[in-house]
Amino acid sequence: MTRPLRIVHGPVNVGNQPYVLAQHERALGADSTLVVNYGTWTDYRTDRSHGDYGVRTPRTVLRRLLFGLRAPFSYDVLHFYFGRSYLSWDDFGGPNWLWFRDLRLAKRLGRRVFMTLQGCDVRISRRSAELFDVTPCHAGNCSAVPTCRSVIDDQREELVRTILPLADGVFALNPELVRYAPSARFLPYASVDVDSFDVVPPTPDDRIRIVHAPSDEGIKGTPLITAAVERLRARHPIEYDLVTGIPHAEALERYKRADLVIDQTLAGWYGGLAVEAMAMGKPVAAYIRDDDLGVVPAAMRAELPIVRIAPATIEQDLEAAIAQRDQWAEWGSGSREFVLRWHHPAKLARQLLRVYENPGTPLELG
Repeated sequence: MTRPLRIVHGPVNVGNQPYVLAQHERALGADSTLVVNYGTWTDYRTDRSHGDYGVRTPRTVLRRLLFGLRAPFSYDVLHFYFGRSYLSWDDFGGPNWLWFRDLRLAKRLGRRVFMTLQGCDVRISRRSAELFDVTPCHAGNCSAVPTCRSVIDDQREELVRTILPLADGVFALNPELVRYAPSARFLPYASVDVDSFDVVPPTPDDRIRIVHAPSDEGIKGTPLITAAVERLRARHPIEYDLVTGIPHAEALERYKRADLVIDQTLAGWYGGLAVEAMAMGKPVAAYIRDDDLGVVPAAMRAELPIVRIAPATIEQDLEAAIAQRDQWAEWGSGSREFVLRWHHPAKLARQLLRVYENPGTPLELG
């Protein structure tokens, strides 16, 4: 009897993508687990955590070190996230001699190594600002821009140049990221256990409940969104819920009360929040950068249900959506169908298991 493929996801749980994938890979018969170096305020679930973010004690350091050294011997597949490996301790400071030693050891042992890129792990700030009029990477948007330009961009370029070529496969959850990591394949979010989400359509009552839940206000364009919504409140009965700094489970309860969810207006693609809201049957608004969509399947592009907004016209864009409020329930239903087709974690886990076995296997999305 052939033993199950042993898979580990980590070392971070950004956006819940690795946890949900590990769950569905297990359901398909793999021995898949999520092990993280640290937990954060989002309180996403994990199978095993070595401690809390930034807490540096002899015990946590030893646990991280031992797991990082043992993982290449213990697993057939090591699936890393956010430009890190188990020996990349970003919460303890910048890169040092220890970073990626486990990844390199895994390669020497003949293990299969994969990396999923999720955003600012590989988005090169200076290049994004050169390429696009709309991006978080212009000065005055994201507070990290000066640090990115002086330090972190060089680290990202080093990741692309020396680490990603070691991987058997690289995936990008945002199509823009393929510009900086050309070896990456676009992969839709698998971060939402869609079947477990109740459908809660927009309500038809007088109040318009708008939810915005930024993981980073600079990247998501929160000041622009909030200012536009506040101006609209002078003309429409809007209740605005800005969800920040609370555990994931609590945030989900607040999303259920939304009639419209605004994801972002700078980043050019929608995020995990949008997938969660669409799974609930909510219409979602976001800025979508058309120039990046060449790596997205044509059918997915054609079916994209996102309400388009842009920084220069966000107030007008939202008001046009409000004028069509009688269609929001229908838009939300279409959003749910879109997520079931393109973001269902069972479908994507099945595709990844095929790629783990044979890295050259094409992804059959949708």
